[in-house]
Amino acid sequence: MKSIGRQLGLGVIAIMLVTVVLVGQGSVWLFDKALRGYLTTVLQRETDSLLTALRPGADGLYLDLNRIDPDYQRLYSGRYFVIDAGERWRSRSLWDTRLPLDAEGLHNTLVAGPDNQQLLVWSGQYDLPQQSVHISVAINYLPLLDAFDRTRWLIWGLGGVAILTSLLFQQWLLRRALRPLRRARGELAEWHVGKRLQLSEEVPEELQPLVSEINHLGRQVEQIIKRSRSGQADLGHALKTPLAVLETLIRDSSADLPAERLSALQTQLGSMRAQMERALQRARLAPESQAGRRFSAAEDLPWLLESLERIHGERVRVHVLIKPRAAGDWPFEREDMLELMGNLLDNACKWANKQVQLECDLDGKELLLSVSDDGPGVPEEDRERILRRGQRLDQTVNGQGLGLAIVGDLVEVYRGQVVLSQSALGGLQVSVVLPWQN
Repeated sequence: MKSIGRQLGLGVIAIMLVTVVLVGQGSVWLFDKALRGYLTTVLQRETDSLLTALRPGADGLYLDLNRIDPDYQRLYSGRYFVIDAGERWRSRSLWDTRLPLDAEGLHNTLVAGPDNQQLLVWSGQYDLPQQSVHISVAINYLPLLDAFDRTRWLIWGLGGVAILTSLLFQQWLLRRALRPLRRARGELAEWHVGKRLQLSEEVPEELQPLVSEINHLGRQVEQIIKRSRSGQADLGHALKTPLAVLETLIRDSSADLPAERLSALQTQLGSMRAQMERALQRARLAPESQAGRRFSAAEDLPWLLESLERIHGERVRVHVLIKPRAAGDWPFEREDMLELMGNLLDNACKWANKQVQLECDLDGKELLLSVSDDGPGVPEEDRERILRRGQRLDQTVNGQGLGLAIVGDLVEVYRGQVVLSQSALGGLQVSVVLPWQN
């Protein structure tokens, strides 16, 4: 999706560009039209003055040069006339250039004049007592065209400055107006990693319904998860007593039961207890549902290693390698990480001969965990099977086969990945990749 700010900015630029172009061009056009109207009046007055310069004589009309403006005598002065009254007179300023005499009123287009000038021409027909007179008067319009061009570019330049200023001001207003959205996005990120349970409702009225609905849905989801977890936990605890009674009855009746039937009953009861423990574990796997304590590598790993040392004694040494990028707090629930790493390390310690190695690193936006041991390892064809619940390749090792299955459940909750491979120590290497939840 495109940025709202970018879309609004492009919209403002487009609208203001069209506005500036229209204003610049329209202003020049309107001013040109008004000026031509004014100059038409001026040229009509010039025609009237030329009419007064036509005097009757013995041989007809003649032009009294003393009544003519001196500009008409100066070469290429920018003011010109042509008079057709049987005899044709034209201004000295015109030199040998011709003016059109075949129109009435202002000419629609500019006429090419001397010295590359552009002439605005007005023509008129007058009936005098002696005879009919046709007069064309012109003025150089080129300086005004140049002034219009400069004005147009000036308007466009000022419009560009106005566009830039408006865009910067608009972006400032947008950042200020969208600040609650950025805060809500940050709060949603905190909610995602479990640092808060609801969004702040101190938002503009336009966002109030959205935030209220999100908080309402969040409370509903939280209640559903809590009821689900409580229901599974209650069911598991409710089954513990009947299972214990059945185990006691079977143990008391072991002398009266055949060995094969006794073994089958004990196996089924063990499977039922494992399933119950599994349900209790899964009831707890909801890291997004509550704002709990984050896992700290510096504080929680030493405690976990100390617990493993008490369980396995000095038979196995655990070596920990934490890269500096992963040495701080992790954005995951502390209990979940203790469960995940505890099962990984406990499983490795059970099978290791002398050595287990734990590596933690942060690569881009992924947390990488790797646990290796120097035990017998697992054949490639059996690696996928040991991730299933209750699967153990060696029945002589204590446990119910739930460790790696619980690891798989936790990794699935965090949308991660588990990979089993041969370790450099000779045994099994379990690699876990978890997306880093900022």
